[in-house]
Amino acid sequence: MLFIPLLILSIILYIIGNRISSTLIFFFFLFNGFQFIPEVLFDTHVGISKSIDFAFVYIVVLFIYGFIKYNDYIPANRISKLIAIYLSFIIISIGVSILYYNINIVDIIRTARSYFLVLSYFILRRLTKEESDKLLKILFSIVLFQCCLFIIQAFTDIELLTGGGSGGHFGIITRYYNLPLMLYFFVFYAIFNNPYKGGLKTFSTIILSITMFLPLHRSLMMAFIITVFIGIYIRIGRIKKIMKYIPILLIAIIPFFFFTAKNDGGRTITDIKNVLNGEFIDIDDDFIMDEESTFMFRMAHFFERYMDVTDTKMGIIFGAGLMTEDSEYTNKHFDYQIGLISEETGHLIQLDTSDIAWSNFIIRYGVIGTFIYLFFYFGIMTLFIKERMKLCGLINTLYMLIIFIISLTSDQLYTVYMLIFPLYFHDMLSKEENTCEANFLMQKE
Repeated sequence: MLFIPLLILSIILYIIGNRISSTLIFFFFLFNGFQFIPEVLFDTHVGISKSIDFAFVYIVVLFIYGFIKYNDYIPANRISKLIAIYLSFIIISIGVSILYYNINIVDIIRTARSYFLVLSYFILRRLTKEESDKLLKILFSIVLFQCCLFIIQAFTDIELLTGGGSGGHFGIITRYYNLPLMLYFFVFYAIFNNPYKGGLKTFSTIILSITMFLPLHRSLMMAFIITVFIGIYIRIGRIKKIMKYIPILLIAIIPFFFFTAKNDGGRTITDIKNVLNGEFIDIDDDFIMDEESTFMFRMAHFFERYMDVTDTKMGIIFGAGLMTEDSEYTNKHFDYQIGLISEETGHLIQLDTSDIAWSNFIIRYGVIGTFIYLFFYFGIMTLFIKERMKLCGLINTLYMLIIFIISLTSDQLYTVYMLIFPLYFHDMLSKEENTCEANFLMQKE
């Protein structure tokens, strides 16, 4: 019950016009209490058990309020149409889960509530550019503080952010998995549109960039390097100017690759060869997966669920249904052999995984539904690509690109709340002038 008054306050603040404070509280709920508050403290024992539940209630209440109050609440633009297409599929999927799969309505709500966070677009678009700039600077400062704590975590092995879990020691670095959730966006914000000046600007950019490497995820490292160079190329426009920054970048990242390569022992390359040869098909019931979650495991995890879901026409279109991991329905209908073991139950996790987005997609959306989501995702991304010469367009393009690139090793592409920033900034595009001058550490000659 601790956070219900805060939820009520956030709604009141938005209605009376204090949208910066209201939206800040929304982001607090959306991103797990900024990873400072243990999830258990959000449990109200009256149907709201997670921080994202508070964000869901916030969106629903203010969407209804705005729909009644404003005549132009839903603009006739492309992003509104994309949201309508996506949510139409979700609503139909809910109906299929109730009528065809006979899944409990409570389980369906628990599973589908996060999908409706896309409605935040209609709420956040009411903020002015001045309000957005102030809010962004506050959120950026929060992420900077989170990154400082994450770095301390990595070198002291003392968990300071919630949602952690250690992946072992690599020299003096402890591999933690609780990377700040907003970092994927704000690291590009720091590089290309840092709100600070002077030494603080340099310090904040370095801190956020280093944090991207500390989880020692090879795919994340490569994705980050690729997207940063794409961004620099867009801003500078000439390869020759970019080349002079490569030695500095290599000096910074080589130690991280050394740690991961030493631990890897060529395992990833072997796994890729095995997957290309189709050897993951032969994995038997004795297959055991360690906490490192190899590439072969991820492919096997996806393939097992893909073969099961696509066995029926309804599964191809809508997936296996909108049931929860801990439901009675899941226990009765699923018996997958490939997955990680839950620390809470001691049983194999059947549905949810943070290791690969595509397993989640095939279970929840099916093949057709996955294509609908990707149409929605890239439809939004295309809007920013067209405006890539604007800082707002560039940052969101790189953000959405890195989320897609790491989808084979992370579930970020599937988690709808990661779309909050692109949705938030869509209307900001029309308020920003085109510019060819970058606002990042390196300057044009």
